[in-house]
Amino acid sequence: MDKRILLVDDEVEVVNFLAHFLKRFKIPTLKATSGEDAIRMYDKDNVSFVFLDIQMGGIDGLTVLKEIKAVNPEAKIMMITGKADTEHQDKAKELGAIDYIIKPLDLVDLKEKIDKYILQG
Repeated sequence: MDKRILLVDDEVEVVNFLAHFLKRFKIPTLKATSGEDAIRMYDKDNVSFVFLDIQMGGIDGLTVLKEIKAVNPEAKIMMITGKADTEHQDKAKELGAIDYIIKPLDLVDLKEKIDKYILQG
């Protein structure tokens, strides 16, 4: 598979969990634990999809979303949020996020979204 997925969350456990889960589908991943790293990695690596935490220290996910969309308006970015925060979810959609998942991650929901956006997309 030529798709590379960038996983961005300031919680290392979440990034590692997602990487392990995606490994089941033979999807290569890149890991970033800050917004700064995410922007740098997106610019230099061949990334086809991003899982991006909304609330992080330093540069937050909404800012990273704006930065990536400025470089590539077609970027496929799914937001990760720690709660059902409709204000941030609405803002993320407005900025171009394709969808979001809520922590703690629901494996059935995660699998459905991987099928929909990555494996079939």
